[in-house]
Amino acid sequence: MLETTPTLPEIVPDVYDIAAVCRLTGLSAPSLRMWEKRYQAVVPGRSETGRRQYLRSDIKRLTLLKALSDHGHGIRSIVGLPVVELEKRLEECARGQASAGKIESSPSDVKGRSCRLVVVGAHLNTLLERDGAFSPGAILIREYESLDAASATGNVVEADLLLLEIPALFAEDLIRVRQLIGRFRALRAIIVYAYARRETIEDIGEFGGLITVIRGPVSLAELRNACAADITMANRSSAAVLENAPGPRCHDEEIPERQFSQRQLARISNTPATVECECPHHLAGLLEALNNFEIYSAQCENRNEADAKIHAYLHRMTAHARATMEDALKVLVEFEDFDVGES
Repeated sequence: MLETTPTLPEIVPDVYDIAAVCRLTGLSAPSLRMWEKRYQAVVPGRSETGRRQYLRSDIKRLTLLKALSDHGHGIRSIVGLPVVELEKRLEECARGQASAGKIESSPSDVKGRSCRLVVVGAHLNTLLERDGAFSPGAILIREYESLDAASATGNVVEADLLLLEIPALFAEDLIRVRQLIGRFRALRAIIVYAYARRETIEDIGEFGGLITVIRGPVSLAELRNACAADITMANRSSAAVLENAPGPRCHDEEIPERQFSQRQLARISNTPATVECECPHHLAGLLEALNNFEIYSAQCENRNEADAKIHAYLHRMTAHARATMEDALKVLVEFEDFDVGES
């Protein structure tokens, strides 16, 4: 029997649509279009059907502009600068934050603590061995030769960002990386790949924005810029979102006690109503669902401090929503003259 040589995945062309660019840079589609129209940040090509097509160089430029914009630079003042100058300014931002003792690039939003990196892959580890390879505010805490080695390790520490070299990237590798993110309690992962099927790259969106892919080979400068952008994205997606999140509509910040037990809700759900509708049953069912989600959000597994904060927020908001609907059910129970029994 003849042995066949396994074929590598096809090379994905260095052309990206607007959805991929938004996913890779962290820009929203409206912001990207506005940057193009008003400031000519990049000038994408067009397909035969008129759809935007971006080059790898466009993504690099947009990533730098986005990172600097997140650091407080007005887009108007930086949009015309060459890539080299954008890289220089981003490094100056990192050094300034480190010297001030305010590491805004830490994904867990813990001031005074560096961003903790786990690096997977022999080439990446060699690249990052150079003096001054890491940006200020970043520290290497673990390195592994391969994805297999990282997956097999039993000595797992908490990290902020995973940086992985996977030359031939398959769909199952994405699943393994997602599992590593959970094991290391990281917020994001960057994969540097050489070959991949188009379908694999398109599947990145199914991982909730946790994974960024970059086609190699990459230079040290590109690697540092990608890390800086991803760290900023992770920070904005956790602390910044929660900082601006609305609180309960009432002034009471405490978790309200339940007014109906599960037994009472079940009794209401099975009691015939006098009015020509199923409102009591629907409302009792809705409250049962809110009760269950309130328990779930309070007990949901947390990868890190940012996860703990978002789950605490969901728990509190769900409890207040539940209390509001309980007030409505009390009125309905009185109107229907239901006997809900003891708790």
